[in-house]
Amino acid sequence: MNDTGPALRYSSSPTRREAILRRIELDGYVAAADLVGELGVSANTVRRDLRRLAGEGLVRAVRGGAAAVDAGAVPFADRSAQAAGAKRAIAAAAVRHVEPDTAVALDSGTTALEIARLLPAGARLTVVTHSLPAIAVLAPRADITLIGVGGQYGRDTRSFGGPETLAALEHLRVRTLFLAATALDTAGVYGATPYEAETKRRLVAVARRTIVVGDARKFALSAPIRVCGWEAAERLVTDAPPPPGFPEVPVEIARP
Repeated sequence: MNDTGPALRYSSSPTRREAILRRIELDGYVAAADLVGELGVSANTVRRDLRRLAGEGLVRAVRGGAAAVDAGAVPFADRSAQAAGAKRAIAAAAVRHVEPDTAVALDSGTTALEIARLLPAGARLTVVTHSLPAIAVLAPRADITLIGVGGQYGRDTRSFGGPETLAALEHLRVRTLFLAATALDTAGVYGATPYEAETKRRLVAVARRTIVVGDARKFALSAPIRVCGWEAAERLVTDAPPPPGFPEVPVEIARP
């Protein structure tokens, strides 16, 4: 499918890359040779654009072109390195919404891990999380009451999930949830696997308010399972404005 029209010249690099992302979102794959004619640029320019998009984690480089990212399959360590500055800025903005003497839930994911690292000292917080890296960060802190939620360990997400995790969360209540996402779009928040999505839903259910955290790359990614709509979120903390047509959820832009 081609929504760019034949032989249109995209002299602006950001505009070209947005067109490539739209094409991959629609078709799941694009050949580099097709982009040369569609965008009206050289093969070298297309290769540079595809390398840039792959380096940012927005597409998956394949022989002869690029394909949509299966975001859930990217190793945790690789996700941590992607948009690291943006994630730290988002975390710094998010922790300003933490209220002293309350219970906070941290979802799994690399942005939530940055929040764990930045939780304010002396706030007498109780923190609930199923994220093993977050547990490791928070365990040495004497000023935090830590509730680690166990279950079946997922190596890709470095978190616990499954029936045991859901059962444990059912008996908990928290003031604020920081909810991470595999992908974001106008319909809401998405997860990569049924276990992951169901854990996120249970976290939303036990929280008085939900703050979604995710860098702007998540607007261009896709994931198969919808966790919740934007009516479930108090706000979105990200690092760039959402795309046109986004619902009227309060959005807080954190600058790296």
